[in-house]
Amino acid sequence: MIPLRTSHVVFYAAVVTVTVTLAVVFGFWFIRQQMLTGNDFLLDAESKEILARVAEIPPPIDAGKVEAALREHTEYDEALFYFQVHEPAGKVIYHSPNLGELALTDLTGGLDKRTLKIPPFGLLRVAEYHTPTVHVQIAMSLRNFQSINDSFVRVFLIGVPLIAILCIGFGTALRDSTLRPVRLMQAAARRISASNLSERIVVAPGGGEMAALAALLNEMIERLEKSFNHAKRFTADVSHELMTPLAIIRLHTERLLNDPEMPAKYHQAIEEQLQETLHLADTLERLLMLARADSSALSLKLQTSSTNDFMGQFAEDAQLLAESRGLKVVLAQNDVGNATFDQGWLRQVLFNLLSNALRFSPPNGTITFYSKCGGGEWTVEVRDEGEGVPSERLNEIFERFVQITPRSNPGAGAGLGLAICKSIIELHKGRIAAQNRKDHSGLAVAFSILLEG
Repeated sequence: MIPLRTSHVVFYAAVVTVTVTLAVVFGFWFIRQQMLTGNDFLLDAESKEILARVAEIPPPIDAGKVEAALREHTEYDEALFYFQVHEPAGKVIYHSPNLGELALTDLTGGLDKRTLKIPPFGLLRVAEYHTPTVHVQIAMSLRNFQSINDSFVRVFLIGVPLIAILCIGFGTALRDSTLRPVRLMQAAARRISASNLSERIVVAPGGGEMAALAALLNEMIERLEKSFNHAKRFTADVSHELMTPLAIIRLHTERLLNDPEMPAKYHQAIEEQLQETLHLADTLERLLMLARADSSALSLKLQTSSTNDFMGQFAEDAQLLAESRGLKVVLAQNDVGNATFDQGWLRQVLFNLLSNALRFSPPNGTITFYSKCGGGEWTVEVRDEGEGVPSERLNEIFERFVQITPRSNPGAGAGLGLAICKSIIELHKGRIAAQNRKDHSGLAVAFSILLEG
């Protein structure tokens, strides 16, 4: 589909070009008709003198009498006119000396005035007048008319493309000035996000449709901000209020498990209760963290650190976790570089990614980490050997509570791990993305933040 800004310019240029072209063509046609009308007037005026002289010739009319009657006059006017007299049957009995051996086309039975091209004279306007005895033809050169016609064609062939180019230029300038408020709205809309709902579109002074649209969009954004803030406060408040009861439930559950008088038949049920309580507490803790990240209340202790040292230390811890599950962690690439980041939160991101990879990797599988420095960015990529993610769901996995595995699966989480990773990376002004591996089955998740220097 052609973009709106392009279609407007094309439409404007086409309308103006066609309008100007039609106006010029009509103007030329009108001038042409006026010139022909002027020539016809001169031919009619000349014919009166010639017909008067022919009428004085006594019958029978022959070539000698016609020549005697017309020679003096035709020689006098031969600078402007060509003369020819023929019988009704078509036999030429006189033509003026300036015609030489050429003869004018007989117009008998057709129009009494026609424009003919007769070499070597070029265009001639020929008129034929009938008397009872002879037909008189008078012709007039249209060299000036032809010159004007040729000049018009040249100007037309050069002018129309020039007009089209000028129209495109003016149309582009008009488009830019007209759509500038829209572009400003687009730029403001791009800056608005869940963490920046306070941004507003600048309302142009003076009113108008664009100002009204900007005001309407600002009202909508304000309503969204209020709703979003209410949702964030609700999530934070509920999570906070539930933490204390859950802690109490956990303490009582652990006490029951440690009570030697607890009947054995209840032991498994209480263990499951404890596991679910711990899972719920972990989910609430994650929700609280996301709420703080959304409200920009999550503080970062940024410091410039060595990326290869940081990844080397993490790889040692990751290997211990993987070995306990019969898996292997490999740091395949660890470039030297320096970046500014919060080591604690970035370790949280890496452990979340590692936890997902451990959950979905097959027995004896390998989880590979790559730490690359280049192009002004530090990129960390984690590859597992699981089944990957359906391609149509790759963009969903960073949303909250999105799970690829069924919730009934024992290894299924709450669907918050990758959402937390995304929030932490975005607080570092970075980006995170996932794609299915092409060299092997599995998923590859990578995040990037800026390098120092």
